[in-house]
Amino acid sequence: MKALEIDDDGVVTLLSDVLEDLGVGNARLLLAPAEDNRTVRETVIVDAEDDDEIRPGALVMLIGVRGRAALPALRRIMAGRPTAVAVKGSEPELESAAELLQPTGIGLVAVAPGLRWDKFESIALDRVRENDVPGETPTSVHRDLFAIAQTTATLTNGHVVIEDPGNRVLAYSPASNDVDELRRLSILARRGPEKYQKLLKESGVYKHLQATEAPVHVEANLDAGLRERVAIGIHAGSRVMGYIWLQEGAEPLAANTDRIMVGAARHAAIELVRHRNEQSQSMREDRVSSLLSGTAQVHSQAQSAGIDPSKPAALVLISAGGLSQSAAGLQLRRGELSKVASIHAAAYRPGAVVGALGMETAIILPDVDPLKSVPAINRLVNTIVRDATTHLHFQVQAAVGPIVPRLDALHATLDHVRSVLKVMEATPDVRVASYSDVETTVLTRELLELLESRTTLRHAGITRLCGRYPEFALTLLTYLEFFGDVNRCAEELAVHRNTVHYRLRRACEVAGLDLQSADERLLAHLQIRLWTYAGTKG
Repeated sequence: MKALEIDDDGVVTLLSDVLEDLGVGNARLLLAPAEDNRTVRETVIVDAEDDDEIRPGALVMLIGVRGRAALPALRRIMAGRPTAVAVKGSEPELESAAELLQPTGIGLVAVAPGLRWDKFESIALDRVRENDVPGETPTSVHRDLFAIAQTTATLTNGHVVIEDPGNRVLAYSPASNDVDELRRLSILARRGPEKYQKLLKESGVYKHLQATEAPVHVEANLDAGLRERVAIGIHAGSRVMGYIWLQEGAEPLAANTDRIMVGAARHAAIELVRHRNEQSQSMREDRVSSLLSGTAQVHSQAQSAGIDPSKPAALVLISAGGLSQSAAGLQLRRGELSKVASIHAAAYRPGAVVGALGMETAIILPDVDPLKSVPAINRLVNTIVRDATTHLHFQVQAAVGPIVPRLDALHATLDHVRSVLKVMEATPDVRVASYSDVETTVLTRELLELLESRTTLRHAGITRLCGRYPEFALTLLTYLEFFGDVNRCAEELAVHRNTVHYRLRRACEVAGLDLQSADERLLAHLQIRLWTYAGTKG
């Protein structure tokens, strides 16, 4: 059973809100709930063969049956008077189900057969977030833990539960039909069932998790109904803040599961400690800005994050600016990207800081080796970009900055790294690049921008040539860029070499140029390049 959050300001989530997010192609309301029964307070995944307790305010996902076959289970569910029941099937197939529920005030949602239940629940979780954490007032930390659980599950192909030290469930990834009994009962009861906890404690799993930050693998126990698991402790210094449990799903776990679990545990520890210290969610963005400010704030922010500002560091910027999305959709995608980057960065370097920096996602990697860390950083960034493509289904580009001797000098690389991203915009197939990869292009752009700002540095004849005879100007530019090779110039422009000779002669006449002069060739090359560069910007 999954309790989903009622907003802190008292605004409740209605069934219609959830259906709006799902879209008519995925789910249709066949029977509206009664006026006094439209608030969704929790989601419940119910197998048709189980006899689970249902409470008012629940949105029930009835799995394992469709159409008329759902009637026996619906008769049992009716007693709890949930807000609505979601069943797979078409309107004709669910006609008898609607007749059954009509007098009860319980709604009926027809779910498209092709929609996965985990997708249904995931969309519902985006609208209504976790609120049923025992003994605590809902805070943003619970939403962050749910995000960590969901991202970890996506990257590893499994199912995730995050527990506190007392084995109470704090967050979990949306479940599908392939969860085992332990995970299902843990979510239903908000904590691990006693018999399973005893089994795990006797096996020494918790003793291992408390003693080390390394993941532990628990083999499947078919007799006990347990699938293979990977677990890791959430550590903050010598204190254990909780545990992350990953259950194998329908697909094998990802090859880099252990590394992802390490990153997830470190990321979760940061969120739990921040919550314990009552720090705001904006601190991530504030910390990134402060560490790149070049002011005295760098030292205080670094020390508060446990980072030595005197050690080498590197900056990575990731851009998702090419997405044709609405503003809200783009913001959501950038948030998802930040979650993926946070887990991988934490796995690579415990003190890594990830947050928004304008339109980009910034990763600050502290305490790196100026020589040995370069290949590792490139592998890290390529992994983040790959997972953004595979799991988030959109393309991003990442620029890797140079390693500077001290963290407090990192701000000096910001403009360079942003310049790398600007260069990469023209080559969308390039996903990851470092400053050294595109240094020449970056410096050329900066030179052209400098010339563009000095409007008096213009040759009148070349200006006239570009304005009146653009074809001649482009031919001259191509000729200069091919080192005066007329044949290559003609091939590039797809014209006869005699046409090239004619255009060059006319260009020199209009502009008053002597191509035998090195100075005039250089000036013509720069000014025509500046003209084409300004045209691409406009």
